[in-house]
Amino acid sequence: MLLALLFILPTAYLLIKTFVVPVYDTIIWSFYHYNLMDGSTSYYVGFKNYLDVLKSADFQISMNRTLVFTVLSVSLELFFGFVSALLLNQTFKGRSFFRAIIIIPWALLTLVNGLTWQWILNPGYGALTVLLHKLHLLAPDVNPVWLADPSHLVYFVVLADAWKMTPFITIILLAGLQAISSDLYEASMLDGANFWKKIFHITLPQLAPSIMMALVLRTMGAFKVYDVLTVFTGDATTSVSYLTFNNAFRYFFLGKASAMAWMTAIVILLLAILYMRLLNKKE
Repeated sequence: MLLALLFILPTAYLLIKTFVVPVYDTIIWSFYHYNLMDGSTSYYVGFKNYLDVLKSADFQISMNRTLVFTVLSVSLELFFGFVSALLLNQTFKGRSFFRAIIIIPWALLTLVNGLTWQWILNPGYGALTVLLHKLHLLAPDVNPVWLADPSHLVYFVVLADAWKMTPFITIILLAGLQAISSDLYEASMLDGANFWKKIFHITLPQLAPSIMMALVLRTMGAFKVYDVLTVFTGDATTSVSYLTFNNAFRYFFLGKASAMAWMTAIVILLLAILYMRLLNKKE
């Protein structure tokens, strides 16, 4: 027993130092005025940081933008992930090959993903502009600057994120599909059920736990989006995570940044609880 504890100690120490302590610190800092730049000592302010964040126009805009991004990206990823999983669950020649290559977008670095979509949307030589010219949907002398309008940037970022993360949901749902007993489908065929009845009365109910897990994981990931926005748009589109990062590491408002981080965590937790309640009602 003692020997086992000795083996666990290094990992436990690293876990405490890299996770438990930072989490504890941010909880404490969120109730303090803590700014490394002004040279003043930190002091207790109660819920002032949280109230200031809620009143902040920047936070409200970033939160709305993050919610829009999360809803759109997760919806697209779930839809296309489900369709892809259904296709890859069928028996056809080359199925193993397609199951292997579908993870490529997910495996690519976010930097590569962002640069690829920047090339696709380039107004001069981008693939989208060239395609629209060839289809005569754009005049030859018209080269739209797709990324010029900040209000539209979030939608292009959604496409880039969905392209990268759809394989992740596909893998989860494919595993769930393979766990569904074929006897259920055989029995439904005897009852004369068509394709759509099988989907809505067998596949989706049986797949609900996998769908819920995919929704929770991707909602958490999408809500914390930072890297794809930074690579894709720079400072043009700000998410809650980006705003929190700037307050913490650019302006060193550690108290305010900690409050932002915990408010974001609370929103994610509430969304996860909502998903679980919806799942329980369906069951």
